[in-house]
Amino acid sequence: MEIKDFSSEYVKDVAAIEKVCFSNPWSEIALEAELKNDCSHFYVAVENGRAIGYAGLYAVCGEADIVRVAVLPEYRRRGAARALLSESFKANGADCVYLDVRESNTAAIKLYESLGFKDTGIRKSYYSNPTEDAVLMKRNEKR
Repeated sequence: MEIKDFSSEYVKDVAAIEKVCFSNPWSEIALEAELKNDCSHFYVAVENGRAIGYAGLYAVCGEADIVRVAVLPEYRRRGAARALLSESFKANGADCVYLDVRESNTAAIKLYESLGFKDTGIRKSYYSNPTEDAVLMKRNEKR
């Protein structure tokens, strides 16, 4: 597995990952727009020439917000998400990183905690399809 910068070469793969992993997937058009967004930092995990996972964040004014992390189910628990997030942390230059995660996604919450994120609160009924609370998390980069 190799971690690479997100490029137009991987838009179709990432759109397919979106459809498998999210109840409200981003379209190819939305993903293409991220390539032109100066605040956007997206990375793909590539195996055998195709993206098997990806992560993206927005970095602005010393803060970063992780907006997407997804790995195809058959490639999970092999370190792809951890590698993608580690690359994101190195590249963003932020003092702190924020994210939200579905309350039921205990595997992701455990991963984030292992990477130094702390629970900072709950956002009630934040997610839809199905409706669910979001756990808000933060990681300080300057330690």
